[in-house]
Amino acid sequence: MKTKLFIIAIALCVVNLVSAQEVKKTVKVGNWQLSDVTVTSGKGALTSGFDTQFGFTNLKNDKLVLFLQANNDRICATVGKKFGNFKVLESFAVFKNIPWTGPMILYSAGPFDAIVWNGVGFAKTNELLAPSYKPQFFFSYEGIGLTFLKNNRIGASAMWFGTTPVNWFVSYKHNFNIGEKSKLFAECTYNHNLDIPMFVIGYNLKLK
Repeated sequence: MKTKLFIIAIALCVVNLVSAQEVKKTVKVGNWQLSDVTVTSGKGALTSGFDTQFGFTNLKNDKLVLFLQANNDRICATVGKKFGNFKVLESFAVFKNIPWTGPMILYSAGPFDAIVWNGVGFAKTNELLAPSYKPQFFFSYEGIGLTFLKNNRIGASAMWFGTTPVNWFVSYKHNFNIGEKSKLFAECTYNHNLDIPMFVIGYNLKLK
């Protein structure tokens, strides 16, 4: 069923967003204009289930960054600014009724990319079971990646989440270009703690 729903969602994206010029003229929130859309299905280090992400460009300052993410467990808004090869951002989110916030730093130069993302949750205890005003360690995620032969990427990352032990991930991703500004992609990630492979398929459309 999930696979069928994902295929339907992909088809809808292709049909409804193929006229990118019309979309980017109409989808605006204040000074923010929709610039790209990504939908994924499966499980990875940072994605789970049916996941969506919407990226926005600021019409008055192209150094400003905004993207929104959502799935069954969370909704997250991340906003910040570009500084050369770096993006310095702050996330504001809710995960399974626990509000959290934290900084994110992204780096990209040529084939190399990196991420540092940390969060503080507001919960009664460090088990993160019920919301509260008390700050608790929520998560810390660090990752690096290398893109090669245009459409291939390998990555490695580590994550601390709540009271669970640190987890390590290694991944391989391949992009399948299906147009000048759109692509399908597939990613396989090895989960060290669970000792299992995890799989994600997705679709991305650039609107500018």
